[in-house]
Amino acid sequence: MQGADRIRLLGPVRYVSARGDATRPGAPGPQTVLAALALSPGTLVTVDELVDGLYFDDPPASARRVVVTYIHRLRTHLDREAGAEPGSGAARATIETMADGYVLQLPEDRVDALLFRRLSARARRHADAGDPAAGAACLEEALAMWQGPALAGLPGPFARDWRRALGEQLASALEYRLELLLACGRHTEAVPDIARALKTYPYRERLHGALMLALYRSGRAAEALAAYDRARRVLAEDLGIDTGPALRTLHAAILAGDHTSLAPAQGRADAAPRAATEPKGVDPAPEPAQLPPVPSDFTGRREQMAELVSALTTGRAHAVGVITGMGGAGKTALALRAAHAVAGSYPDGQLYANLRAPDGEPAEPAEVLAGFLTGLGLPTERIPASLAERAALFRTLLSGRAVLVVLDNAATTTQVEPLLPGAAGCAVLITGRTLAAMPATVTLPLGGLGVDDAVELIGKIAGIHRTQQEPDAVAALASACGHLPLALRAAGARLAGRPGWSVAALLERVSDQARLLAELRVGEVTVEAVFEMSFAQLPARHARAFLALSVPHCAEFDVRAAAAALRMPEQEAEDVLEALVDAALLETGSPGCYHFHDLVGAYARQKARTELSAAEHRAVVRGAIDFLCAGVVAAVRATQPLSGPLTAEIHPRRTADLEMSGAPEAVRWVRGALPALTAVVEQVAADGDPDAVALAVDVLTLVPCFEEMLPLGALGRAATALLPAALAHCDRPVIGTAYYAAGTILRKSPSSGSPHRAREHLQKVVEIFGAAPKPAEGERPFLAVLFTLAMLAGLELQLGNFEAARGYAQRSVALAATTGDQALVARRRTILLQIEVLDPERQTDLAAIGAQCRELAAVLTRYQDAKWLIRVMMTEADSMLYGGQHATAARLYRRVLERAWATQHLRNATECQFRLAEALLGAHDAEAAVDHAREALAGAQDAGEQQLLARSHQVLGDALRAVGRSDQADGHLAKAAALYRELRQAGPVVAVFP
Repeated sequence: MQGADRIRLLGPVRYVSARGDATRPGAPGPQTVLAALALSPGTLVTVDELVDGLYFDDPPASARRVVVTYIHRLRTHLDREAGAEPGSGAARATIETMADGYVLQLPEDRVDALLFRRLSARARRHADAGDPAAGAACLEEALAMWQGPALAGLPGPFARDWRRALGEQLASALEYRLELLLACGRHTEAVPDIARALKTYPYRERLHGALMLALYRSGRAAEALAAYDRARRVLAEDLGIDTGPALRTLHAAILAGDHTSLAPAQGRADAAPRAATEPKGVDPAPEPAQLPPVPSDFTGRREQMAELVSALTTGRAHAVGVITGMGGAGKTALALRAAHAVAGSYPDGQLYANLRAPDGEPAEPAEVLAGFLTGLGLPTERIPASLAERAALFRTLLSGRAVLVVLDNAATTTQVEPLLPGAAGCAVLITGRTLAAMPATVTLPLGGLGVDDAVELIGKIAGIHRTQQEPDAVAALASACGHLPLALRAAGARLAGRPGWSVAALLERVSDQARLLAELRVGEVTVEAVFEMSFAQLPARHARAFLALSVPHCAEFDVRAAAAALRMPEQEAEDVLEALVDAALLETGSPGCYHFHDLVGAYARQKARTELSAAEHRAVVRGAIDFLCAGVVAAVRATQPLSGPLTAEIHPRRTADLEMSGAPEAVRWVRGALPALTAVVEQVAADGDPDAVALAVDVLTLVPCFEEMLPLGALGRAATALLPAALAHCDRPVIGTAYYAAGTILRKSPSSGSPHRAREHLQKVVEIFGAAPKPAEGERPFLAVLFTLAMLAGLELQLGNFEAARGYAQRSVALAATTGDQALVARRRTILLQIEVLDPERQTDLAAIGAQCRELAAVLTRYQDAKWLIRVMMTEADSMLYGGQHATAARLYRRVLERAWATQHLRNATECQFRLAEALLGAHDAEAAVDHAREALAGAQDAGEQQLLARSHQVLGDALRAVGRSDQADGHLAKAAALYRELRQAGPVVAVFP
């Protein structure tokens, strides 16, 4: 230990520099903190633990600051003392900050209390191996380190508890040394040492027994009997107890002169504290230290590190830590980092095994055990043949020891079980992808790194200057790598080896899904190869499901969607999904919801392209769109008054399996399905399967039923892509419906020119189905034309063409009247009244419009039509607003707003907000108008509709100007003007909806 920093705790606390100078490291408080860190070197000690160790009662409010101050003083002391030996090359004691605490970086053999414990353990191994003399020598070296009471003079519960523990270790070591002296035949030499020990420890019966044996074997039987009498008297008078059975048995043997039982046992100490556990012929080996090094670029995982360290060092018997996760998540790196951090708590060594053979197959437990037994000092020729015998011998060798066993890349719990030690003082750290059923103290499922840590890891490998020069590109690159450590290392290595590349250049390459996995390579190890290893272990049925689930372009899916894509019962599908989660090839966020990690999904899709036939590919996509269609049909039936006619000619195969309990569930389902619906419809359009295209057209026809609740414009690209697919692969009715779906959705698209394209598509619907189809000719043509006329009215109104709008609305009312359905007629008449209200040259008096609105509201109330009741009430309020009755209009708008919020008609709520703001401005309540205009703008931004955005910006600008905030007002008014120009409108008019 010369030439290296050391810390002495067996006596007054001292720091010993590399040149041998012993100094007191500060006052008792800092000394206590140093002792706490030194007794767990390489292991995290939290600030809370240090506070608890310093104060007996409730700590003061400043306790945590006190700890920080003590750490600063200790670091200053260590730096100053280490400076006395410049250039010595000796490893220094340093205190590192980690998570919510500190770690002392110092080998455990440089802390006398820990070295004392290791020497004591080594002494037992020597004795158990038949060499008590070597054991006694180890203990003499250990006992010579004591220079007084442990942690002398230190305050607090930590020092008190450790003084007791170390004092007990000292007493046990003294006892055991004396017993080893007896085992060596050094009876006469042992007598005075035992007598001195009894003065310090008068109540330890093993010392009394050792003295009796030493005296008897020295030919002093009478004195041995007298020693027993003294022991019995001391125990009786001071403690009120009798001698124990071991001492009484020894006394009887001396009285009987039983030389056989009292003679020294060959090869071991008399009354040794535990039975000899190692087989004869096993030489004591140095403690195994098999841990591989931690990757030098290890980054992040602070919370997981703290949890693992706590689980493995809090004194729990049989501590087991399990780290699970997909390939490339950094399980091994975290395990090694944690293992090195807690190694000081396992003084008898650390064993490590990679449970995956070089060919990727699971390693045989028997072979792993052979390696462990060799590492523990067993000659090769003495290793048993069978797995059971090796496992039993392994546990025997670890009995009474404190060893950390690290089992890396475990395949199954069956593979792991024979490798688990039985000793309570041992611990196990296991990594694997499929260990969900492994009993453990702590199980940590490992995902990707956090954003900052992912960027930091790329910087460590590629160079910090790359992250500083292109921070946005690096963050995007980390995201493209799914924040997966292996992929991040690969990307960093690519950049490090190509200094002429910009980060943006590599980002462009990995953004191409076809090249993504090929770009992520570290030497011979690729991200793709890691996934391939997991995939190769799947049963054939699970492997096919894994590939099939990757085909639909869905970011997330539930059991029902998976069952539809896989064409199997839901319970069977759930079993498959859970098996893939256990294999770390699928992830689950909430119960019943599943998704691919981005890189795993890219791997699965790439493999599916080569391993699934075209027919299998079509079947999976068709199942996905069929499921989405069934869900939308069920949602429409749960919410829409015309659900029967709307869904009469739509027959997804799984409709019967999907039911909605009511409007709230239906809206939640459609809102949640919207991203998947958008992606799958675009996929269907690209594939061109006629059946799937027809189902996709049906879906996009029905989704507008929820336009008040959803940002319908998000479907604009899908609707645009689907139309040419329908023209190429479907018959006339599907083509007409596809034009209807595209026109309906593009009305809400935020892109410039969408209203004109929507009008063109809707006019095509009338051309295909005729201007006045009869219900007897089919529900689809009739409803398509009926709704198309209403939407054309709204589009013409949006474009400022009032006369054309009125014409389409009147035709829509007339067509609705042919059905005799009062509610349907009331809905079409509402559109006509909306046009009348907004037309500066209206043909109907505003008061008469208000009266007609109330009449229609009664009809719609009778039919419980919440959507159209909101619209007709808003039209009545509009008639008051444009008639100058601002306060009355504001009251009615508030009623409409409450109803819209209650029924989740979010788009109507947004429209009502800016109209309410306009009414409040007219009523000279500009401050309230500002608030409602801001709410309107937020809703319009969510909806993504230019018309709503333009109107909201305008009214907010007007309201801000009215309260004297012209600088803010000008910006909003300028945005409104720009939006109106894009819409090619002359002024702020309001669109209406069928």
